[in-house]
Amino acid sequence: MISPIRDLDDLKTFVLVVQERSFTQVAARLGLTKAAVAKRIQGLEKLWNTQLFYRNTRKVIPTREADLIFQKVISVIESVKELENSLTNKDELEGILRVTCVSSMAKNFVSEVIEKFQEQNPKITIQLIVTDSLLDLMEESIDIGIRVGTEIPSGLVGMELFKNKISIVVSPLYLKMKKKILSPKDLEKHNLLYLDLHKTVQFSGTNLSLSDVTKERYFLSNDAASLVQMGLKGRGVLIRSFWDIEEYIQEGKLIPILTDHSLENFGSVWVIHPSNRTPSRRMMVFRNFLESECSLRFNQ
Repeated sequence: MISPIRDLDDLKTFVLVVQERSFTQVAARLGLTKAAVAKRIQGLEKLWNTQLFYRNTRKVIPTREADLIFQKVISVIESVKELENSLTNKDELEGILRVTCVSSMAKNFVSEVIEKFQEQNPKITIQLIVTDSLLDLMEESIDIGIRVGTEIPSGLVGMELFKNKISIVVSPLYLKMKKKILSPKDLEKHNLLYLDLHKTVQFSGTNLSLSDVTKERYFLSNDAASLVQMGLKGRGVLIRSFWDIEEYIQEGKLIPILTDHSLENFGSVWVIHPSNRTPSRRMMVFRNFLESECSLRFNQ
């Protein structure tokens, strides 16, 4: 019969070996012999029935299985630390928090919120995973996701941060050089810059959608930042989520148009986390902080 993991020391040793890529350095950090470190790793390999590291004379390289296990082990260690903190009534929060969002959110408000949060909670390490792919929060051991959608996905819980308002803007130069845009139908004569996922968004009080008024579209991209840059350079009419361009509007680099014929909201921005994982105290504190900051900035 395979013996269970004796204590957290085996898991902590595994984490250090992944990070240091060296049995010798880990042994020095833990005050153990190199043989003792190797024995702990061998015990885990036997327990999990998988090879965790490739070894050569120069360094230790984690296997694919070790990389997949690593974040789960981190979560276990952090959960134990959270329990210890709660039992000892520690007021100061500490530990690791993994957060994910798309690149445009990271650039425009998430990084700023994280910076403010860490000023108040300096012992919390936040790992921000920036990707435009929808990651499986459970599979990737991610604590919090910030996403756009019409509802919370199955298996997740969370709250709405703010409505995802879609704005129509142009650069001052474009406004001077091109024909005036007084109604949605006028957009048919202009190069429209928007993400394909927004083409079904309708103009309020009409049956017209973006796709209905799209006749000229000379630049297509799934990268929001590229579309914004084209808009700033006066290459067309930009249609983007307001939080992605509010800075440029405030600076006068982009000017809202068709304000009397606004587009409907494209869902909402949500903060979400797995429903089958008990939220840690630091996660809930960060979620509440994020909600408060977004409310001040976007829900005025």
